[in-house]
Amino acid sequence: MTSLVKRLIIFAGFSEVEQVVSHKNFKVYLIGHIPNVIGVWVVRVAMGWLAWELTESAFWLGAIAAADSLPVLLLGPIGGVLADRLDRRSLSIATQAALCVISVFLALLTMSDLITIWLLFFLALMRGITFAFWQPVRLSLMPTLVPRDEIPIAIALNSSTFNTAQFVGPAVASGLLTLGGPSLAFIFNIFAAGVMVWAFMAIDVPKTKSIKKKRSSIYSEMVDGMRYSLNHSGIAPMLFILLIMGTGIRPLTELMPGFADLVFGLDVGGYSLMVSSVGLGAMCGAIWMLRRGNRGGITGVALRSGLLGGASALLFSLTGWLPLALLCLSLLGFSMTSSGIATQQLIQLNVSDELRGRVLSLFGMIFRAGPALGALFMGWVADFAGLSWPVGIGAAIGLFAYLLVYRRREQISELLEQEKVLLSTSKDSIPFISSEVSPTERVAE
Repeated sequence: MTSLVKRLIIFAGFSEVEQVVSHKNFKVYLIGHIPNVIGVWVVRVAMGWLAWELTESAFWLGAIAAADSLPVLLLGPIGGVLADRLDRRSLSIATQAALCVISVFLALLTMSDLITIWLLFFLALMRGITFAFWQPVRLSLMPTLVPRDEIPIAIALNSSTFNTAQFVGPAVASGLLTLGGPSLAFIFNIFAAGVMVWAFMAIDVPKTKSIKKKRSSIYSEMVDGMRYSLNHSGIAPMLFILLIMGTGIRPLTELMPGFADLVFGLDVGGYSLMVSSVGLGAMCGAIWMLRRGNRGGITGVALRSGLLGGASALLFSLTGWLPLALLCLSLLGFSMTSSGIATQQLIQLNVSDELRGRVLSLFGMIFRAGPALGALFMGWVADFAGLSWPVGIGAAIGLFAYLLVYRRREQISELLEQEKVLLSTSKDSIPFISSEVSPTERVAE
């Protein structure tokens, strides 16, 4: 059976995937990661639908999304420093156990009919705080699970499981919400987070030199990471357009319960269909990036995907025809995933392991908090002006910003993809920045 699966993988054009999953640590990580990310999407759908049932307010949809995502703005950089300082395996176990406990409280309060919008907001905030520490650790783990030259494939495979879960998760959530309401969805996530805890206890993640080194204050290390990112002529513009995607285009996905009810007159099944449409496109985007492998042109992929996302979100805001709306959501999912994977690949291959956690914490902070910020503002405006106007204007602004950056794609590509080649010359080890060389000096090199 195993040999048959391997032959099918090679036949489908995923021969490089076989090599990545042959590493024991990465294989065990995936076993835990798959149910865990399905649980993440189940909880997101359940919390969104529960918030709408409790309030029928677009503002509260944005507020719950913000509580779940915005803590990363304040705590993400600290999480990045901890990911560079401490044992990433232990941090992973602690954060996943905390998410499991939060799901227990969500399930108990919902089952006992004691849940209120403020309690839901508080628990969403606790999830957001936990994710602020989990995300930079998760992003920093990849180079410790696979060899350096396999990082792009591992990132694409990791993202493909996440975005396949974005397709599967809402379908599972729809069934759970129908069978037992939000409480059953929260119970499912207790199991999913528990599997992830087991996986991290089973793998052996080596400690890197960057973790063992004596360090300065947390604040100075945060500043070093931000300075490196914002002064890097290639990374800085990629983070900028990721911010534009997050605040102007992606908030649509956080406001979908309102669109499902008010614009299209759908119930929870219809809402799950909309979320699954985003997930289907995201899964296709992840598979496409996986098939690309280590081929060049990653910068162009990130920028063209952003253009597609802006156009799709704008068209969605202008239509009231459900089939066209579902197509737009699928295209949006495709663009978000391919752009996010491409941007993360570029960053992973252009930063040393000593700064990896801090730089990737900025990536994670923007990727996670951007949509929540946009959804909070758009939700507030939508309570007065309707949902379509703020979403359409945000998408138009995002589309314009991507067009501006797209004109510089060749210069950005030369900076990032040339450095990728330089940093990939050593396949057996990950380079470290000497303690005598500052991040800004590294950029100059």
